[in-house]
Amino acid sequence: MSEQLIQLRQELAENPYVTFDSDGNGVSRVLDVEWDFHALNQNKKIIFFGRIAEKYRLDIQSYLYALMQWQKKNSSSGSHAPVNSLIGSKSQLNILATRWGKSEFSLLSSEREWKKCTQTLHGVGNKGTCKNLASVINAMLKAGLVSRYVYKRDYIQWAQPDAGNGQAIAFPEAIHVSILKTVVEFVETYHPYRHQISAAMEKLYTYQDEMFNAKLKELGVSALSHMQMNSLRNRMSRITSQWPERKAIPNFSFHRSGVWLGTLLRMCFICVGLFSAARKEELLSMNKESYDDSLAAVPKVSGVSTKGNKGERICMTWNTAPIAKLALELAFDATQAARRYSLKRLANGYQNGLLTKDKYDAKRQDLESAFVSSDIPYDSEALINKTSLKFHIYRADDGFNMKEFNINATTEDVEEFDLLNPERAGSLKVGGGLPKLSPHDLRRSFVVFMVKNRLGNILTVKYQLKHRNINMSNWYANYSELARTSQLLMDTQLMSEFNEAIETSAVDAWDEIYNVSDTLSGAEGERIAQNKAERLAQGEEIVMSRSELLALVRSGDKSIVLLPTGGYCTNRNCERLCSLMDIVEAPCEHKVITDKAGKRLSRERDNLIASFRAINDMGDYANELILDARKKKIVSIEPTLVKHSIPFDSFNDDIKAIWS
Repeated sequence: MSEQLIQLRQELAENPYVTFDSDGNGVSRVLDVEWDFHALNQNKKIIFFGRIAEKYRLDIQSYLYALMQWQKKNSSSGSHAPVNSLIGSKSQLNILATRWGKSEFSLLSSEREWKKCTQTLHGVGNKGTCKNLASVINAMLKAGLVSRYVYKRDYIQWAQPDAGNGQAIAFPEAIHVSILKTVVEFVETYHPYRHQISAAMEKLYTYQDEMFNAKLKELGVSALSHMQMNSLRNRMSRITSQWPERKAIPNFSFHRSGVWLGTLLRMCFICVGLFSAARKEELLSMNKESYDDSLAAVPKVSGVSTKGNKGERICMTWNTAPIAKLALELAFDATQAARRYSLKRLANGYQNGLLTKDKYDAKRQDLESAFVSSDIPYDSEALINKTSLKFHIYRADDGFNMKEFNINATTEDVEEFDLLNPERAGSLKVGGGLPKLSPHDLRRSFVVFMVKNRLGNILTVKYQLKHRNINMSNWYANYSELARTSQLLMDTQLMSEFNEAIETSAVDAWDEIYNVSDTLSGAEGERIAQNKAERLAQGEEIVMSRSELLALVRSGDKSIVLLPTGGYCTNRNCERLCSLMDIVEAPCEHKVITDKAGKRLSRERDNLIASFRAINDMGDYANELILDARKKKIVSIEPTLVKHSIPFDSFNDDIKAIWS
């Protein structure tokens, strides 16, 4: 047994504190079913072990505690990993234990036990899941808890073949636009009613509390049975359905559990998400003060992020659209009654010792969000004991209430979906809806829509999504360029216009060569000039008409490319880099330089001279090679200028700083 394991066993014998309050007092012990991290003020505040099988729970808690102690010891700030990461490690340890059938993870050092464990891990999930399982084992190695390192070649074998890479989906453009239209119309419709909605809900809470308390008093009980509660709810529902507020607000209905308000909050959340691409927790941190258009032409929303910052809260901003202002105002103002109701009960709970100061402060911070819980229980203790008072914006079973969007995919939608999401090809059916709709799908769809329609590039994506690595931004933009290209290729009218424009440009170039330019240089240009002189000597006024040139271009007999170095190349299979090779090799045999191209070369030469002299004046030896190449380029242009009778001053500057 390693020294670290012996020390761990000794520490655990005393069941030490693992979490502390903001004053440094112990809160949760290692073997408690719940670890309370409220004092850290991170997005995740609780680690709950109650759903882990009892035979594994104590070992998982012990090893997680050991990882935290190692992290604190080896961190420059003396802190452990963010709570969200610890929750992930807990889950990974639980997967290992339930698959393997054991939770004494030090046994993984044994080849025999490792073989047994890995045999149970085949097909455990996608590559990401397997990588995370390997990471927690490698973390235990660093902490001295096991002597086992898992390489990629090992964990990649556990992946389920058809599990995909777990990437969020990108919406086909027509569906994306349809969702945008739905949420914008919803926000614009209900924004004028936001204060009326809150007033109506406040009236409902007050009335229902009075009726509930009266019923308790009437029956002389402290709680109602399930049947009694249902009877009371039905009675109150019949009465409130006749209230004038029900008709004054379009399609409005009263629900203490927050059903109608939940739809409103989801619509507002999706609206801000589609116009900012912020993450779920970042969006949930926003309120109506988050929007700002006073300092820049492009409005912004601000929110709190903990991603990539060790769980610490930092303020960030995202570019957005004016509709985000209305969405945040609607979400915040419509839930003001729920916010006031919750604040009152929190204050009572804190005064009566039902809440610690850290929990009280954390729940008050939750209520600063525009997206507060719209489910108001009758029992005050049930409300104050909620893990979070923010609205549970997304549930896997209802996928953002996708029925609200009435999506009916067309054949074109399905084809585009399969192109954008090849690992999910076939999951969107004609006439059906999206296979899922999560907060991260909003982010990826934002990126694909933006890149596909050239509203921004990968650097724009990196800024907007707050990525530290541009490779992640590229991953989010996967297949967007392919979709745009495919869309262009399918537009026959547009492609026809492209082809026509290309043909016209080619004819213009050949017309300039045969009928406009007085002088032609370059190897191919000189051959054409000689042929042209012979034909003119025979009395021809126009060497070649535009219609003849067009026929030759369309047949493929003539091909031409505009060179960045000036002039044209007539070799359709050319692989030369003319700007470099014209200096170090024999001139191209297929180049044509017209009078117009000669003038462009003259201007380029002037710019090169100005650049040469500016660099040369620095007197830096490191620039010698640059200056030498630039000088050769300047000199190489001069014979062309002579042939086209373009005046110039000879260039004889010496390089000032030369290595000896």
